[in-house]
Amino acid sequence: METVLKSGSGPARIPPTLDRRGFLRATAGGATAVAVASLLPAGCADEYPQAQADGVALQALTPKEYAVARAAAEALLAGVPVEPASVAAAIDTNLAAVGDPIRADMKTVLTLLEHLTVLGGRFRRFTALDPEARLGYLLTWARSRFALRRAAFQAVRAFVYFFSYSQDVTRPLTGFEGTWPERGVPIPAYPVDFGEVR
Repeated sequence: METVLKSGSGPARIPPTLDRRGFLRATAGGATAVAVASLLPAGCADEYPQAQADGVALQALTPKEYAVARAAAEALLAGVPVEPASVAAAIDTNLAAVGDPIRADMKTVLTLLEHLTVLGGRFRRFTALDPEARLGYLLTWARSRFALRRAAFQAVRAFVYFFSYSQDVTRPLTGFEGTWPERGVPIPAYPVDFGEVR
């Protein structure tokens, strides 16, 4: 599956609320979360066939991480006319381009979401839950007393919403009529003199 984002496409993008220096390590317990995530099983591609079924050639995420991103999109985007697969593919593509530490932090968050469902009172993996149960589980992270869990939820939500609402199909929902050039308003390019550069 090829992700097409006509408006605003170009270089790698991350949600504006995230810092390029990383979001996970800046919270209390971030280093511990990275250590815990490194001990969790990687998961076989056969257990997580979503990327292959969607026709996505993964660049940054593992099949398991892609499946978790897709499952999070399914839960958070109920009623929004965006395919969760396109959101997960956009997350993968942009994480590959942005690189570390954002990529490493997001991969850690996706791994923790998949395996720490017991913290939210569920005994099945995140991807095995139905979308309503996934949303309920995500909300336990949003309301957690631990800054790390809240930061992880905010990152997942920011990525999912950013890469869904930047798609043209959501324009009727947001009222965005398009960029000025799309609406026939020419924006001329003017030369800029920055003076002498040393």
